[in-house]
Amino acid sequence: MIYEFGDICIDDDLQEVTRDGAPIAVQPQVLDLLLFLVENSDRVVSKDELIDAIWGGRAISDSALNARINAARKTVGDTGETQEIIKTIPRKGYRFVAKLLDSVPAIAETLIVERPSVPSLTVLPFADGGIDPEYRFLADGLTEDVVTALSKLRGFFVTDRNTTFALKDASRDPRTIADEMGVRYILQGSVRSAGQRIRVNASLTDTETNAQLWAERYDRDLTDIFDLQDELTESLVARLSPELFAAEHARLKRRRPQNLDAWECFVHAMHEYGKQSKDSSASAVAQLERAIELDPQYAQALGLYATTLAWRVIQGWEPFDETLQRARSAADQAVLADPNDPWASIGRGYVSITAREEDAAIMNYGRAVDLSPNFAYARALLGVSNAYAGNADLARTHIEKAIALSPRDTFIDKFYLYLAVAEFQAARYDAAAMAAEHAIQIKPGHPSSHLFRTSALALGGEQTMAEAALSTYLALVPTALASTIEKTVLYYRPEDRRRMAEGMRKAGLPG
Repeated sequence: MIYEFGDICIDDDLQEVTRDGAPIAVQPQVLDLLLFLVENSDRVVSKDELIDAIWGGRAISDSALNARINAARKTVGDTGETQEIIKTIPRKGYRFVAKLLDSVPAIAETLIVERPSVPSLTVLPFADGGIDPEYRFLADGLTEDVVTALSKLRGFFVTDRNTTFALKDASRDPRTIADEMGVRYILQGSVRSAGQRIRVNASLTDTETNAQLWAERYDRDLTDIFDLQDELTESLVARLSPELFAAEHARLKRRRPQNLDAWECFVHAMHEYGKQSKDSSASAVAQLERAIELDPQYAQALGLYATTLAWRVIQGWEPFDETLQRARSAADQAVLADPNDPWASIGRGYVSITAREEDAAIMNYGRAVDLSPNFAYARALLGVSNAYAGNADLARTHIEKAIALSPRDTFIDKFYLYLAVAEFQAARYDAAAMAAEHAIQIKPGHPSSHLFRTSALALGGEQTMAEAALSTYLALVPTALASTIEKTVLYYRPEDRRRMAEGMRKAGLPG
């Protein structure tokens, strides 16, 4: 879309700002801020909205926000004194106030392939950065394995291996390749060796903004070359998926809710569900209901809808029987829509774990892992379902694998909470308290992390720390009673539930 006001023209598709036809240098983040204000020019945009849209909700200082606002004003010839284009509304936020000419769709100067609505990706062949001739096949083998593994991720469009290898030795700019392939993201990397050591570098680029979204380096010993190839592929794919979802959410935040299609509603819902709060999960439910309205056979949306409803039941924010039945119905619809989508099995697993259906929960999460072995969240859920069933050692194996697969995952705080569940079940109270503390450091407002830390500290003999932890927990759940916790905590075995309540009573919780 092209937006014009005064002598300024902003081309969203070309990511370009011009004045009287002459390009103006602008940082991608400043351009994103400008577009967000322009596209919402009919209202005041709050500071929190801007931070959520442009910085993905990360904490930033007022000075950082003001610097970007000033840069945006400078780009379009405005100042903080005149505020003829971007106006500050005291204690409210900002509004774009310049008169816009009718916006028109941008027309590309060259023919390019239309990009799919879902995240689209081309893997460039991994470059030979200096490999011993004996291992020269590794670069091609790694490329092929990554393409194959990424192609199994639901909700992503990945060009096939023939397309990838046709690009071998191509020296063209990645943005040109992306336009030709009709994709938004490019994954590229290199492989080099020295003696019995190998180094793989990989990076993900958003070709619309030319921003590098993610980069990683892997140093390994050249022991079993095929095991090494499998390990590198597994790690690359697991870490790439959350980065793509995060990039898509940041891109879509500029879109008005009424313009979102089913996939985009799903991306927003994933982001809201990942915040794990009462308000954000309610927002996720609304987004998913919109996605399902637009596409009643959308298995991913149905599976996440079932998961979110069941999670809200666990938190005590929804009536148990009625909401769990809605969740069960959505999960069944997801499986009917696409039995091979891991989110369908995750939805069924969450319903089962909420209803304390031990075997069904493990079976459903196990199927999700079978369908997508590098899906870290599914593996962590398989772990915690085993922990609730009393299989602590097996649970720890799966959860630690999930953490290794995706250490920056959207749900990484839950991975550590699940580890606390496993360690508590095994009566390793020091380890349980430590894992819960790690979860709290990442997401302080999740009551369950404080619950497990408090009980573990008390049973581990750390009375003073347990009492302090209980105060924090009660600030989040002021009506908590030990008897209620014993009834509702998700351990299947009554003796595990009693131990949890015993620890809370020892810390000073009544009931």
